[in-house]
Order: sequence, then C-alpha cells, then structure tokens
Amino acid sequence: MRKKKKDQAYEEIRKLILQRRSTDRFSLSENSLAAEMRMSRTPIREALQRLQTEGFIEIHPNRGVVIPEVSVVEVNETFALRMAVEEFVIREMAPQMSPDNIGEMDLYLARQREAMERNDVLEYLRHDKDFHDLFFRLYANSLIFNTIQRVLDRFYSMGTNVLRRPGSVQRSFAEHCAIADAVRAGDGEKASAAMHAHLITGKNNVLSIPGNIESVV
Repeated sequence: MRKKKKDQAYEEIRKLILQRRSTDRFSLSENSLAAEMRMSRTPIREALQRLQTEGFIEIHPNRGVVIPEVSVVEVNETFALRMAVEEFVIREMAPQMSPDNIGEMDLYLARQREAMERNDVLEYLRHDKDFHDLFFRLYANSLIFNTIQRVLDRFYSMGTNVLRRPGSVQRSFAEHCAIADAVRAGDGEKASAAMHAHLITGKNNVLSIPGNIESVV
C-alpha cells in the first residue's frame, strides 16, 4: 500500500510540473503537498526524493520544492548528447524494424494525431516520449536507455511550454512522420537525418522561449 501511495504521489506531483504551475505556486512544503493530496508525509517525501534524483525539482530547506531553471550551456550540451545517441540508435534500428515494431511505431503516431486534434498537449507529449523511447527499447542497451531517460525527464516540463506555441505540435508531428517514413523504408541514414532535423528544431524552440532558460552572463 505504501508503494502504491508513493507512486501515486510521484505521478501527481510530476503532473503538476508538466502542467508548469508557476514557481511561486509550486513552492510547497511536504506538509502542504501532503494536505493537498490527503496523504501522509512519508510517500510525499519518497516521491519528492525520486523527482529530485530525476532532475524535475530541487528541495531547499527554506524554500520548499522549486522547479529548477536550466542554463543555455545545459540545453546545448543536452541536445548534443541526444543528437549523438538518438541519431546513432535510429540509424542502427531502421533497417531492423519488424512489422510488429513498425505497427507499434504507427500506434504512437496515431495517438499523437488524436491528441493533436484534441489540442491536448500533455497527452501529445506522453506519446511523443513513447515514440522516442521505442527505438531505445528495441536497441536494448540498458546503459543508453537509462542515461537518455534521465536526460529526457530533465527537459520534459519544458516540452509543455514549447508545444503550447501555435503550430508547434503540428510541426513536431510532421517531423515524427518524416522519421517514421524513413524507418518504414529501412533507410537508416535518412532516418538519422530526419531525427537530427527534429532535435535541432526542438533545441531552437527551447532556447527561444522566455522564462525557460536561466540567464547566463
């Protein structure tokens, strides 16, 4: 039961982050979160520790729970890592995708389309992650998978801000379709190039949004 409560607290607090409540609104103590979610402090504390490990939040004794800012350097370094790893993985996997693998990829694209048509950014973002995760799961390198999960989680909340801009979801979906077309053709080089273009767009979008990035002198 405690594990279930801990997982529930994790999902609810994580949802608050993805919905991007303001920093002031989200600067809450364990007690405040426990009262709001009607739980004891123990599962709240365990959930917060997990979220801090994943980079979603920072816990400060005198400030409570805050959403950390990121720097321009961190954005550039993170997307450089993603490009190196994701482009390599999809280049390797595109020629190896089975019909079942292609079907799973197309399922995530269909769910993205449905979320896009409902203008549901959080739902779209969930299936966006499913789409990217698919190729890592199939590549089956646990070190790469676990590393990239931490990287993606660090920037997940920013994705909601990026995708709320007019036309952003549609552009993201079109880029996913271009990646998928190359994968269906078994063309690893073309799939890698499409992934590169997608990640470049993502990086530029993150850097262009005021309030997403910490000022650097």
